[in-house]
Amino acid sequence: MKSGANNPPAQALATPARRCPVSSVTLPKFFLQRINLVTHPETQQPWLVPQDLDKKEPKSATATATAENEPRSGPADATANKTGPSSYILSRQTLLQELGRPKSQYFCGQRRLMRQSGSHLGTVLGVAAWHSDMDVVLLELMRRRIVDSLLHFAEMVTKEDRKYLVRCERWDDAKELNHRGCLLFLGRGEGASSESGSEYEPPRLSTMDIEGVRFGGKLAVHDLRVLLGETHMSRLRRESELLRGGSLFLLGRQATVNLQMSLWKLQGYMDWGEQSDISPVDSPAEQSQEPSSGNEV
Repeated sequence: MKSGANNPPAQALATPARRCPVSSVTLPKFFLQRINLVTHPETQQPWLVPQDLDKKEPKSATATATAENEPRSGPADATANKTGPSSYILSRQTLLQELGRPKSQYFCGQRRLMRQSGSHLGTVLGVAAWHSDMDVVLLELMRRRIVDSLLHFAEMVTKEDRKYLVRCERWDDAKELNHRGCLLFLGRGEGASSESGSEYEPPRLSTMDIEGVRFGGKLAVHDLRVLLGETHMSRLRRESELLRGGSLFLLGRQATVNLQMSLWKLQGYMDWGEQSDISPVDSPAEQSQEPSSGNEV
């Protein structure tokens, strides 16, 4: 285990508990999405918009995302037009999809948000605008912020020789490195050999155990091809020479803890369909070079 300050799971679990009025689930607020009631600056119409994703994140100097391409979850400059309280909803893509299905028990469940703040909000919440594709809006925002952060750290590695992202040729390489956070699998990099030791593809939820160490003995393994999707992976490869050529990277040091937490939250948010829990890895390749599967939470 890692110390609390450098341990994303510990930090997530230590966040204050909040209740989702839609699903009636109470969890640390890390596992929920904060929603704000705001007023559209032009129409004055009430909107329900995601709040915590408007925080400024480090961006690469080569980032090409523009305001025109940003997924929109509500009125422009939403945070500057707050008129009401905030509430929390379980951060699960499947739940947000259910809000738009007429036969679902959660249909229009967003209208139950913030009612605990006062009955006077009932009328406003009944007419507040809510994107029918909010699940996709949130997914794209999460992915974009993660790519921005990865490009930022990759740029610092290239220009300032920081060790936030360290390329690994084989899975076992991570065991010899310090400041371990998590492993990022990108698939075959540009010019990589087909015999590369990092070409083993990890299951969706997996970890890698490192014995005999006090901190960083269990590393989360994230398959970025699945988490980010083709469009965002293409941007990541295109805008970073460091990430373009590698298949496997160790992400670490305290400055990247928020990014590690974002990756973990995205794992929990995404709709994985009917995929069952992953069984233990049993590959003919050398077991010590591969991560083991984890249990879904």
